[in-house]
Order: sequence, then structure tokens, then C-alpha cells
Amino acid sequence: MMTLAAVSCKTNSEEEMEIKNLLIVVDVQRDFFDPSGALYVPGSEVLPEKIAALADNYDAVVFTLDWHPGNHCSFAAQGGIWPSHCVAFTQGAGLPDCFAKTLARGEKQVQIFLKGQESDKEQYGAFEELDSEGVIYNWLKNSEKIDVCGIAGDYCVKESTANLLKYVPAEKISVLVDCVRSIDDGSTLDKFISDNSLSKK
Repeated sequence: MMTLAAVSCKTNSEEEMEIKNLLIVVDVQRDFFDPSGALYVPGSEVLPEKIAALADNYDAVVFTLDWHPGNHCSFAAQGGIWPSHCVAFTQGAGLPDCFAKTLARGEKQVQIFLKGQESDKEQYGAFEELDSEGVIYNWLKNSEKIDVCGIAGDYCVKESTANLLKYVPAEKISVLVDCVRSIDDGSTLDKFISDNSLSKK
């Protein structure tokens, strides 16, 4: 199981390679994709290998991670609706081993965005606020296409994509629907895609 392997939102202090095709991988973490995980989303076990096989087709990849404190407000023990999951630095928060090749490309081609770190704040979507001097912001602004995939379609994928729309026009964004799994039947994400005129691949 991979541990944290890149720094979240590094500043764009060095000359960066040109990023035209960007892949956003939302929360493909053991607690979600592993059938033994704390908040397993059915069908997600096939996603790591599918996404790993696609990653080399992109100039850069951003992995988003739920990265919760043990007392996060979303957990049932604190009155929330979810079981404890993706607690920072635990195996459940880890990325699958098949992402190792992609992560080895280094921070000029791979970034990790951590979310849900504040104990009193629910945060389904990544990219709520981005540093305009940061690498991820720069990649979003300069890329020609952005493809999104991950778990779960009706929560973190949808909300992360909604946040992307604050920075880039809808025509740049596509959802890789075969590389997404939802808690519901997929209808919530489908409606969001249609309502926002996004492309499906």
C-alpha cells in the first residue's frame, strides 16, 4: 500500500513542463475501493488497475485524498453519517500499489491534494480554494483537457468537478464514467454532467 508520496499544492517556484492533458483521480483509496475497506463502494475494486493503465496517457496527474483526523465530524462516532474512514496515515487512506509507477514520475508531473483535514468541516470536494501561484492551479489554467475519475461519483467526484468549474470552462472537462463508481446508481453524477454540459468518455 502506497503512503503519501508527493507534496500537496507545491508552489510554482520552478519552471514547469508544459501540461496539456491532465488527469484528476479522486479518492481511489483503500477504504473505498477494497471490499474490506471501511466505506467500500461496490465495484470500485476494478478501478485502480483501470486508472493505472490510463495514467501514462497524460502529461500530469493529480490524486485527491480524503485525509481525515480521527475525530472528523463526518464520522458516526461524532454524529456524522459515515463510518470512520481514510484517517490520515492509516492503511485505509492509502493509494493502491499499482499507482507506484505514476507516483514515481515525481512532483513535476504528479501532485497530491489532501482534503477533509479539518475535524469540524465536511469536505467532499477537492480544490475549494487553490493558491493562484500553485502548481495545480497552473496546470488547470494551462491544460487543454482535464479528465476526472474516481470514487464516489455522487459525492467526491461530483463535488470536486464542481469546484474545477470555478477555474476552467466546462468544455475542458470530461468525466471518465467507466473509471467512476458511485454509492447510488450513477444517476446523481449523470444529472450533474448533463446540467453542467460536461463531456463523458
